Amino acid sequence: MTVAAPTTRLPFGTTVERARRGIACASCRAPSLEGEPFCAHCGARVVIPATGRPAADVAATRSLQFAGLVVLANAVVGGLAFAVVYLVSDAARLTEAAIFLQGLQLLVVAALATTSIRFGVRGLRDTADGMLRRRGWAVAGIVVSSTIALLVTLSFALVLVLAIR
Repeated sequence: MTVAAPTTRLPFGTTVERARRGIACASCRAPSLEGEPFCAHCGARVVIPATGRPAADVAATRSLQFAGLVVLANAVVGGLAFAVVYLVSDAARLTEAAIFLQGLQLLVVAALATTSIRFGVRGLRDTADGMLRRRGWAVAGIVVSSTIALLVTLSFALVLVLAIR
């Protein structure tokens, strides 16, 4: 690895104060000059953050996307369960099929809802300072995922109760 030698001369128009206000190196946290691509202290590449509007929070967006997948998975597996119940004529097999499909629905929805809630919590943490947008999306993802997961869990418990009787 080649280490860049520290520079003593500043680029034209750069004052010492402006150089100190520059970007800090991600590796060694030493102040770097604004126009330099590598850190003068350790030689690592200096990452310059983008200016302008702050980026939307990715975790909050992912939370709402996974909440949509929770709803879609619930609809698909629920439709599959309805088709099986409609097609199966044997009562003993019908109970087994209903329990199996409700269990499958519970597993799929639980996995997606857990992922959505985890991203939502991370999105709430990331947007707590108000600098990032889409805090409402994180809340919506948590609420939708939790509600669907609770309804599917209650549905599965109801099917088990009815199957035991």
